[in-house]
Amino acid sequence: MARLVFECEDREGYLVQFETTDKDAKELVASYEASKQWLLDNGFTLAKARGTKPKAKEKVSFDGLHCPQCNGAVWDNRQQKKGDPTKNKRPDFACKDKANCGWAVWPGQYEIAANAV
Repeated sequence: MARLVFECEDREGYLVQFETTDKDAKELVASYEASKQWLLDNGFTLAKARGTKPKAKEKVSFDGLHCPQCNGAVWDNRQQKKGDPTKNKRPDFACKDKANCGWAVWPGQYEIAANAV
């Protein structure tokens, strides 16, 4: 047994939750669109889901030498990671000023600017 919970705003902007009664999964799936349409027909605005999917991070473009956050020097861990699989959890690049900055990127999160090293 399960329930559907809809978060909505009413016409005056108040947040409202509507919860269905317990039903089996097939019944919930079958009634989902009708429940949603009833809420819309009665003046409610459905809220989008929060935190269900991680947002894709925008790739960071930098020169490979300087931290894009504090402009300090960065560690380039790519070669060490290739030679030692135990270091694969380390970021590819990390700011040397870990205490005050802490910037780091892992594979797929960055691109090195074309005019850089």
